[in-house]
Formats: sequence, structure tokens, C-alpha cells
Amino acid sequence: MTMAFRVLLLIFFGIFLAFGYAAAWLLSFLLHMFYPSTPVLTLDFFLILTTFFLIGVALFFFVLSRWIGVPLRSLRAAMDAFAKKGERAPIAISSLTPREIRQLVITFIDLAERVEHAHKRDTEISQVKTDFITTAAHQLRTPLTGIRWALEALEKGDTVSEEQRALIQNAAEKSHQLINIVGTLLNMSSIESGRHQYHFEPVDMQQFVPTVVADFDHVARARGVVLAYQKDSSRFPPARADKEQVRWILNNLIENAIRYTPQGGSVTVWMDMRDSLTLQVHVRDTGIGIPESDRPNIFERFYRASNAVSKENAGNGLGLYIAKTIAKDHGGDLSFAPNETGVGTTFTLSLPIAG
Repeated sequence: MTMAFRVLLLIFFGIFLAFGYAAAWLLSFLLHMFYPSTPVLTLDFFLILTTFFLIGVALFFFVLSRWIGVPLRSLRAAMDAFAKKGERAPIAISSLTPREIRQLVITFIDLAERVEHAHKRDTEISQVKTDFITTAAHQLRTPLTGIRWALEALEKGDTVSEEQRALIQNAAEKSHQLINIVGTLLNMSSIESGRHQYHFEPVDMQQFVPTVVADFDHVARARGVVLAYQKDSSRFPPARADKEQVRWILNNLIENAIRYTPQGGSVTVWMDMRDSLTLQVHVRDTGIGIPESDRPNIFERFYRASNAVSKENAGNGLGLYIAKTIAKDHGGDLSFAPNETGVGTTFTLSLPIAG
């Protein structure tokens, strides 16, 4: 913006200089033609006076560019620093800076202070919520585990009827779901607070991924879904990853794919290289898909797509949020795209290769 302003000033001054000097020379020529008696000294003086005038105009444009250009460049640099790094850079203005530019600088400073205040407040609120979730989850875990053990003990007893056993089994299953939710909340709090410790190591994904897929064979068969791993003949380098955390991500993706794929559908897992530094694991299903209106929010906390809620009551909307956070912490990413056939979705986990 400031560069364009300076260029505009230079172009305007160049045009003014050319036309001004041409006009002075033409007037001198006409005077000499129509009034031959005009002294040469007068004509030279006229040209010299015009030259000094043009030099004065040049100085004026130079000073004007300093008054306006320098504060604008400083303001632009401060805006870039704040937008990219959140840093407050000093802005060079003086008493000679035009009032409009000074007002613009003051407005930007006020906006930056408001943004910083809002960010600080959001951070404090987020920390309070994280601390509350962590405390509540810790307090719930112990009694829930005790309830589960008690229900399992009752289920194994000989004094209960079949009807009572069915009720106990249902209660034990619900307690198990609650314990899983508590574990998920603790996992989320640990990752968000930065207290989670990763153990990165080279992981041979071509050996690891098929074992994760095999763990869901019985789940897929029970739901009437075909689960397959497509082996690639190429040899991929190991990924830099925390094996157990990557297992958590893949478990979440495969379980969701099976859960939201109707009977007779399929879930396919395969791997490839996005480039020489990034390994990708794809999980494609032929399920209900993700409505276009829900796609921008699918990785947000506690968010579930509308069609997912109507199909399955189970779920807390944290799985994909945690999975993407873990992928980002690995230096990778988690993304998704609707299948080209228009049926189902493909999720892609990207991981850096081990250096």
C-alpha cells in the first residue's frame, strides 16, 4: 500500500516535472519568436526560476512522502507482526504526521488492546473449564470403577435370575461407557493443558496398521460391514509417532467408520506417501457421510453431525477433536473428504516420517 503511494507520488512528480519544464521551454521559445528583442538573460532567468520552482516541488513531494509514507510503512509492519505473531511493534509517528493517519494508528492500537484482552479472557475461561473437567473426571473415575466391579461381581453370582442378570449386564455396560467418557475427558484435559507426554519413536506403520485393523474384525462382522486393509507392495519409511496415541486415533476412525456404515457396506484402510516427508493412512467408509453444513465444525469439541446424532445416541463429540489435536502434536494432520461416489467419507491421518 505504501509502496503504491510512493510510486504514485514519483509518477505524479515526473509528469509534473516533464510538463512544467516543457511549458517553460515552450514559453521561452514563443517569447523569443514573437519578441525577438527580448533579452536572452531574461529568458535564461525564466528557465532558471522554473527549475528552482520544480526543485521546490520535488522537495515538497519528498517531505510529503516522509510524513505519510513512513507512518504507513510502520503501521503496516505493526499490523503484520500482530496478525502473524501476536506481537505489539512500535509505530513511528510524529507531530507532523497527518491527523487522519494518527487517528488510524490510535484505532489500530485500541483494536489490538481489545483483541489481547479478549484472548486473555478466553484463555482464562478455557483454563477454568479444563481444570473443572479434570477435577470432575478424577472424582468420578474411582466410584464408577467401584460400581463396575460390583456389577460384574453380581453378574457372576448364582443367586440372580436371568431377568436380573440382563439388567445387571445392561448396567455394567453403561458403567463401562461412563468410565470411557471419563477417560476421554481426562485425555482431552491432559492434551489441552500441555501436560500430556508423548513418546515419539520410529514406527513401522506397514506392520502396525494391519494389527489395529484386525482388532475390529469381530465388530465389523457383528454389524454386517466388510472391513479390509489394502496392502501396498511399496516399502514406506517408518513414521515418527507415539504408537499408542496413533493407535487411539486409528481406533477412533475405524470404530466411527463401522458404526456409521449400514449393514452391507464396507470400510477400507490403506496407506500411501503424500510426499517424501509425509506418510498417510486413509480410512474410507460407505456410510452416512457428513452433511455439508456440518463439515466446518466436525473437529470442534462436543460437536456431532446431525445425521450421526439421529443414527447413534452413543458418542460425546470429543473423539475427532482429540484425534486431530494428537495428529497436530505429532507434526501431522487429520482431514476428511466426501467420497467421489457421493457415498461415505474418507478420513486421512498424516504423519511425518522418522528423520
